[in-house]
Amino acid sequence: MGIKQKVRICVDFAMILLMPCLMVYSLISGKMHEWLGVAMFLLFFAHHLLNLGWYRAMIKGHYTAPRILRTAVNMLLLIVMVLLAVSSVIMSGYAPWDIKGGMTFARLAHLASSYWGFVLVSFHLGIYWNRMLAAKRMQKQIKAPFKYILRLVLLTYAAYGGYAFLKRRFAAYMFLRVQFAFFNYGESAVLFFAEYFAVMCLFAVIGHYVSVCMNR
Repeated sequence: MGIKQKVRICVDFAMILLMPCLMVYSLISGKMHEWLGVAMFLLFFAHHLLNLGWYRAMIKGHYTAPRILRTAVNMLLLIVMVLLAVSSVIMSGYAPWDIKGGMTFARLAHLASSYWGFVLVSFHLGIYWNRMLAAKRMQKQIKAPFKYILRLVLLTYAAYGGYAFLKRRFAAYMFLRVQFAFFNYGESAVLFFAEYFAVMCLFAVIGHYVSVCMNR
C-alpha cells in the first residue's frame, strides 16, 4: 500500500470519527464545536485533493447507473459541505473572522445541511466500500464463519440505527419541519455516540447494498 493510499485512509477515518463529534453540540463547548468544524473542512479539502483524479475522469467514459449514483451523491455532498462552510462562517463566535448578516438563513442552512451531511457521508461510505483497497483486504482476511457473524451484527446495529434515526428526528431537521435543534444536556455521551454511529451504519449499509444491486 502506497503512502498516498495510507494518507487517504487516515483522512477518511478521521472524517468518519469527527462526524458524530460535530453532532454532539450539547456535550461539548461551542468553541470546541467550531474548531472541530474547521478540522472537518480541512480534512474534506484534503480528501478532495487526494481524489482529484475523480474530477478529471468526470468527462470521460460512459455513465452507467452506478456511476450516475456515485456522481449524484458526491455532488450533493459537495453542495451540502459548501452550505455548512458558509453558514458556519456567518454564525461563528470564536473563530478569527467576523461576518455579519443573514443569520436566520445561516442557522436554518446549518441545521438542515448538518443532518443531510451526516446521512450523505454515511451513504457515500457505503457506495464506495467495495472500491476501497483496505476494505477489500479486510474482507479477504476474515474467514467465512466470522464474516457471516460480523455481517449479522452490522445488520442488527443498522436496524437499531433505523430506530435512532426516528428517535433523533433526523427527517424533521433535514426537511426543516423543526427549525430549532433541541439538545439534552444531561444525556449520556455513550448513548449519544452509540445511536449516531448506528445511524451512520444504517445509511452505509443502505448505500452498500444499493451499489451492489445496481452493479449487478
